[in-house]
Amino acid sequence: MVNYPAVPDPGTAVATAIELLVRQGYEATSVDDLAEATGMSRSTFFRKFGSKEDVVFADHDRILANVQELLLRSTADPFRPVVDAALLVFGHHVGNRKTSLARYELLHQVPALRDRELVMTHRYQRAFRNHLLSALPVGESREVTAVAFAAAVVAVHNSVLRGWLRAIAAGGEQGERVERDAWEAEAQGLAVRLGRELGALADTFGQLSAGEGLGGPPAESGRPAVVVTVLDPGAGKEQILQAVRDALT
Repeated sequence: MVNYPAVPDPGTAVATAIELLVRQGYEATSVDDLAEATGMSRSTFFRKFGSKEDVVFADHDRILANVQELLLRSTADPFRPVVDAALLVFGHHVGNRKTSLARYELLHQVPALRDRELVMTHRYQRAFRNHLLSALPVGESREVTAVAFAAAVVAVHNSVLRGWLRAIAAGGEQGERVERDAWEAEAQGLAVRLGRELGALADTFGQLSAGEGLGGPPAESGRPAVVVTVLDPGAGKEQILQAVRDALT
């Protein structure tokens, strides 16, 4: 069983707001509607969340702060804290399944919100990269390693998370009848696999970084040490992992 670091609950207000936006429709729901549903005045809602768009991702601001704190206090090798941080984010979604699923459905309904999701993804990736830039030893490959590992971790995490949410969404009403213990067992299994895959990726990057395999001079065979891999947007986690492994070996 994976023991997730403690993550604050995203708040009843955020969950209520997202569920209302899905049920009533994003455009049809006003800030007044959201304020009333969450038991706030209009001015309090604006002060706390800012806008309809902001409330959809309000819990991510909180979890990102936890991620940055985890990375800041870590004394482990440079790559492992990033793996732990990714598992913390996954644990947040697992622990707040209904809110995560409602947001997933809302993003499919409102294309404009997907741009905001990309911004949030980049914020996580930047936090991972900045940690690695400060933790990795100085060398020619440091920046390339930091950028590549941060991007790889985010890609694998998002692939696993979206696959899980798609499976829940496809289950519909039947999925909602599944006992909580069953959902938790499935999520724990996914978290174990995610941790194992990210751990293997961390080991690979660690070995290559120690040998200046990233960003260093070309290998004797004439092959470049850094390879750019282009993937289909719908690529699954196994395709992503294999592409990264192929690119780094």
